[in-house]
Amino acid sequence: MFWSAYGTLILNIGYISMKQLKIDIPKSLRGITLKEYQRFYKLSEDNKDAQDPEFLNLKMLEVFCGLTLKEAYNMKLTDFNFVINHLNELFKEDTPMISRFSLKDPNGDEVEFGFIPKLDSISLGEFVDLDTYMADWNDMHKAMAVLYRPVTFEKKGMYLIEDYESSDKYSEAMKDMPIDIALGAVVFFYRLGKELSVYLMDYLQKEAQKEDSELKQTLAENGVGINQFMQSLRETSSNLKKLQNLKSRKP
Repeated sequence: MFWSAYGTLILNIGYISMKQLKIDIPKSLRGITLKEYQRFYKLSEDNKDAQDPEFLNLKMLEVFCGLTLKEAYNMKLTDFNFVINHLNELFKEDTPMISRFSLKDPNGDEVEFGFIPKLDSISLGEFVDLDTYMADWNDMHKAMAVLYRPVTFEKKGMYLIEDYESSDKYSEAMKDMPIDIALGAVVFFYRLGKELSVYLMDYLQKEAQKEDSELKQTLAENGVGINQFMQSLRETSSNLKKLQNLKSRKP
């Protein structure tokens, strides 16, 4: 086995019909995309009560390494355990906050995306969308499209990003973002979530003082939403640890 120049592990896992098999194993979380993580997370949630103890391990190989069930069953047991242990270790890595990264947009052009520079200036629309999308990993690409948008101006390390319209504009592109960046953003946002909710509640209260009945109704509705959002973030933080607890089990 050896590490390729692309950050993947090339492992000779045996033969099927006299054909030599090799698999590419992500060297780090940077080699796993958000959509791959979403796919595996959904599989793990949908099969909590699966009777086959090796089901999730086989699905890890399928989702993260592109291996078929037939190919997995032809692996040496030592290789199988090595790969599963390696993948489990990846999800124990620290995921620091990364404020900028490059990704291809829906048109296929390379675009630099930046995290919202000032969360204290986040709009109510951005917050409401985050409130909705952060609650479900199936929608996390939409949440990332709120938090990260194309950089429009840069000077001396400071930058501005594109004004927010809706998550639809870049949500599909965000499915291909590296999972370590997405996890880092979720954890970072969770840590700031309490401060942000206080800020937004203060903002809404000031607006409500204008005695606008519609705004008062919005305050009441979003007061509940904020509490739900904080709970969903706590659940998300807990969910991030689930892959860390997946242990390699011998068939």
